Amino acid sequence: MSAPRRSRTTRLLANSVERALVAGVAPAELGTEQRDRLRSLVLERARDATPEGTVTLRSAETPWVEWGPHIQIKVLRRDPIAGMQTILARMQPGGVMPAHRHRRDEEFVVLEGECHIGTHRLAAGDVHLAQAGSWHEAITTQTGVVVLLRGEYLPADDSAHP
Repeated sequence: MSAPRRSRTTRLLANSVERALVAGVAPAELGTEQRDRLRSLVLERARDATPEGTVTLRSAETPWVEWGPHIQIKVLRRDPIAGMQTILARMQPGGVMPAHRHRRDEEFVVLEGECHIGTHRLAAGDVHLAQAGSWHEAITTQTGVVVLLRGEYLPADDSAHP
């Protein structure tokens, strides 16, 4: 069912009322502070708008958690369905992550500093891939290191690996 057609008189009256309303409304004058605040709000919303079909996880909104001596982790994302997680790990000089076996594939990206997995040296920009079933010697750092890890999401009581 379509909307009823408006008569010519109704359309003219509606247009006349619309013009009168527009003519009777004066633009609001904003002070400099109000204008700047409004501009900031509009730009902030535009900048923070997540593109359709995507999710943004803000590192600044997630706290660092003590994981062991000289080691902090920040869980960026956990996917319990896939059994995977993405974390940042920050190790201070002298930090040691214990040796461990990988039950699933793991991606290890060095973002800052350097570390050793056993005697294997990794520096900023290096990517280390560990296949399921592989063994990692202890991970150590003398300089401090920040790494991005994507690997198995383990239950909270499994402290052998972040």
